[in-house]
Amino acid sequence: MPEPLPPYPALDGASVQEDQPLADLAPDALAPETLSMETQARRGLFPRGLSQPAGGFRFGADTLLLAAFAARSLPLAGAKGPQPLTGLDLGTGCGAAAFGLLLLRPDLDLSLTGIDSGPEMVAAAAENARALDLAGRFQAELADVQDYCRNGRRAGAGPGFDLALANPPFRPCGTGRTCAGAARNRARFEGPGGFQAFAACAARNVRPRGRLFLVHLAERLPELLRVLEDAGLAPRRALPVQGTVGQTPRLVLLECLNHGLSGDLSGGQRGDRRGGRAGFALLAPLHLYAQDGALTPEAARFCPPLATNPRRAGA
Repeated sequence: MPEPLPPYPALDGASVQEDQPLADLAPDALAPETLSMETQARRGLFPRGLSQPAGGFRFGADTLLLAAFAARSLPLAGAKGPQPLTGLDLGTGCGAAAFGLLLLRPDLDLSLTGIDSGPEMVAAAAENARALDLAGRFQAELADVQDYCRNGRRAGAGPGFDLALANPPFRPCGTGRTCAGAARNRARFEGPGGFQAFAACAARNVRPRGRLFLVHLAERLPELLRVLEDAGLAPRRALPVQGTVGQTPRLVLLECLNHGLSGDLSGGQRGDRRGGRAGFALLAPLHLYAQDGALTPEAARFCPPLATNPRRAGA
């Protein structure tokens, strides 16, 4: 079982305990009876039923794990009620990670912006937001991580997002098997700028001491840590994810703190990092499936949407 995720100082308040059901956090204002029967049904089916463009890349367990990791890391509402928060979903696709976070933490006063370079993905994300009655808390924008700035914001100037989510393409160009369509290749293989573009986009758009949550291949962890540090994003926690008990972790979930940049990544300037930094925590691995192919209780508890597929494909 993974170690309990510790609270952190960037967003004040205690985080969700590892064994605390996320469903218990919904306030009366967001009780199911306030939603239409159709919306209740769609939310109950999540993540099934999301609109995804024909021929496009399909989201998987990594997307849902990212949403759950962020949901368990964000603070509980204090005595004065939830603090308004804003977030950015980098490469949102059909919006699955953003919607997962919003549905897992309805107690939060959280608004998300999802950006994607694919017009068909932006349209699908907007459609899904309407279907889930989340259009008031999520907006999709056609934009590229290489040059996106919130409202023309420059790094370190004006209000930034409190947090960001990122599930970037896992493979560098020229590695691995290509997909049949251009849209799938765009989601599977890195574009110009590679992972550095995602790190730089988060550094530009997240406020100082805001958080970045991301999922990536565990085999690329040394490279990821180096790029994140160069962008002014200090890795704080890493949660390895094993597909089956006893296997080498394939995925890693990372939480990073934005120190704030005084220039862009290419300029090589970094923000002031004085004041100390907390240590890096490598958490105990999360096991998704048992040897018989059944979803483990710890995985279902950590990420409830995984229960829609209680057995590993092919098991």
